[in-house]
Amino acid sequence: MTLTKFSQFLSPPVMAAMALCGQAHAQVAPPSAPPATPAPVTSAPAPLPQVEIAATRTDEQRTSGTFRQTVGTAELVRYGDGSVLDVLRRQPGLVVNGVPGRKGGEVSMRGLGSGYVRILLNGEPAPPNFSLDNLAPDVVDRIEILGVPTVEMGTQAIAGTINIILKRSNGKNQRQLRAGIYHDNDRTKPQLSGTWSGQDDTLAWLVTAAARQLSGDETYLTRTEGAGEEGVILRDMTQFNEDRGWNWSLAPRISKKFGADDSLALQSYLSGTTYDSAGFGRTDFLRGPETQFANENYTSEGSSLTIRNNLTWMRALGASSKLEAKAGATYARSDASSGVDFVDRAQRLRNRQDSARDNHNRSVTASAKLRTAYSDKHAFVSGAELQRDRDLYHRSDVIDARSRLDQTGSAFRVDSRRYALYAQDEWDVTARVALYLGLRWERVELHSANNLGQQVDFARAMLSPVLQSVWRLPGTKSDQLRLGLARTWRVPSSESLIAGRSMSVVNTMTRPDTSGNPDLRPERALGLDLAYEHYLSQDGMVGVGLFARRIDDVTLTRTVREGERWVARPFNSGRALARGITLETKFKLPQLVAGAPALDVRASLARTWSAVDAVPGPDNRIGNQAPLSVNVGADYSFSAAPVSAGATVGYVRNGTVRLSGNETSSESNKRVLEGYVLWKFTPKVHLRLSASNLLHEDDLKRSSYAGEALWQNKTVTAPTYTVLRAIAELKF
Repeated sequence: MTLTKFSQFLSPPVMAAMALCGQAHAQVAPPSAPPATPAPVTSAPAPLPQVEIAATRTDEQRTSGTFRQTVGTAELVRYGDGSVLDVLRRQPGLVVNGVPGRKGGEVSMRGLGSGYVRILLNGEPAPPNFSLDNLAPDVVDRIEILGVPTVEMGTQAIAGTINIILKRSNGKNQRQLRAGIYHDNDRTKPQLSGTWSGQDDTLAWLVTAAARQLSGDETYLTRTEGAGEEGVILRDMTQFNEDRGWNWSLAPRISKKFGADDSLALQSYLSGTTYDSAGFGRTDFLRGPETQFANENYTSEGSSLTIRNNLTWMRALGASSKLEAKAGATYARSDASSGVDFVDRAQRLRNRQDSARDNHNRSVTASAKLRTAYSDKHAFVSGAELQRDRDLYHRSDVIDARSRLDQTGSAFRVDSRRYALYAQDEWDVTARVALYLGLRWERVELHSANNLGQQVDFARAMLSPVLQSVWRLPGTKSDQLRLGLARTWRVPSSESLIAGRSMSVVNTMTRPDTSGNPDLRPERALGLDLAYEHYLSQDGMVGVGLFARRIDDVTLTRTVREGERWVARPFNSGRALARGITLETKFKLPQLVAGAPALDVRASLARTWSAVDAVPGPDNRIGNQAPLSVNVGADYSFSAAPVSAGATVGYVRNGTVRLSGNETSSESNKRVLEGYVLWKFTPKVHLRLSASNLLHEDDLKRSSYAGEALWQNKTVTAPTYTVLRAIAELKF
């Protein structure tokens, strides 16, 4: 794309950033107020007014010694989103590769997704079955986004870390209910959430809960064209899927103080999903011979349940040290089953496939952390962590009463352990220089065995140093530079290691079986981050960031011939390099244009590049990296009425990715427009209206294979829909 073509997306945030930077000396923090004139002496002193001081987002970001952004409660609920995934879509530097109006999606940072982003829940690895798409924003207190990891949070975070903090008591009695409906694709569904909390001198408790109905009709149109041993082919396949279900989450927390030095807190998280679906697929053979399994009718159902409990004990050790000890347990279960009738054009049954899976996970964790403050500017933190997991997998895959897993295994047990030791030093060396130095050692062990007696053993360790620094530039009150250096890694998932196989009904080069690789090694990365930040009055800022990640032993999927079948497995494939630039700004419009409406404007841009050495160019990017993403939004509060409103425009440019010498894939660009209106009838009664995916563009995915004896192009088109929400918010 030429500069002229994408300048329409580039210009708003860039021009705003340039304009603000040009006014850097004029827009620094406001000068101190002049000394007040002494009040005349009276017989009785006047009562002092109450002043409430609250730190803003830019205050937290400015004073932090690490690369950290915080998404607060106001942003979490602003658009009435049904999931945290949609909230993250608007955050600087993040890209979600789905669109509102369709389920699913994956979040990426620094242009990297697919496991490169570490997801934490209350500072610990997210449990199995955890999905940002199923987590309601109403049970979340805040989200921390770390572009450079800290050793306390963990260094299995090549792209970055997203830490989700569940709600906790804020010292006030809360009674809040949010009830609403959302509408898309001619279906209207309810959503409900509530918060109830209380506190006395030593005890504080809070319960948050949310539930949402899932319902939708999805249509996919697939066109396949190519040529091979069977000659030239051209096929159109129409698929229709009807989903029904619910998801819910519950997050109770209770804490107790024992004197001034001890406290104990229990945080629980429960979530569940149930669904069932039905659909069909029909193929029109426009050119070339007909194939088996071309027409199908299917049904499926499934559920998942996650229960996590964490007990935290905190004790002050003298005047300068604090000990924090944690113990936790998690249970997670998921099951799914499906039945497929393969039929001919006359709907006569030809074959029947039944498949099922049942996964169980049990996990226990323990950790201890000691923080010692040498002064209010210098603290040392050290800690240890232990985690043990046991996963049980049961699968079945039967066609016409004949099992297809007899040679590859149908039951697996995976035992894994994780040990970690870390230490970090946080030090404001001078008023203008802050340093963060951290070192983490972590070891992961895994042992798996299946019902056929096949075993896999995996053990790897990593020593990860991390350096972060902030330099507040001399002669300024609002300019600072950040530097981050980190050694990070990515441990393969257990599914990528165990050799169990998922069987393709029609096994071809372009439709292979999938399996793991017991010899897979972790990916290791060395990361560099640089950032310049300029802070304005009225919670405004401009930021420019540069980043680079050199990844060794990058994992790629290759399709190979094994016996009579094609199998796709992950393999370590040398080195990859990712780099990019990010721009971020937010300000009040009158800061730029005198007399302009008091709009709160925010904008961000991310431009990324990457290259995988083992894949020939061009377009040999890592995974589904989006080369360009832009977000521009504004909010406005009306003075004549208790009404506020806002809108966001988003653009993601995707393009073509070369997966190997023979395979490429591409995804359509995404343009998203959304908005909201909030009407505060009273301080305790609000109505929130919102609309997302107003452009509802079709989602297109393309894949191509070109070999010596075969070439094939496949295009999948999926319509998307506008989502409308109406939510009543009540406080008691």
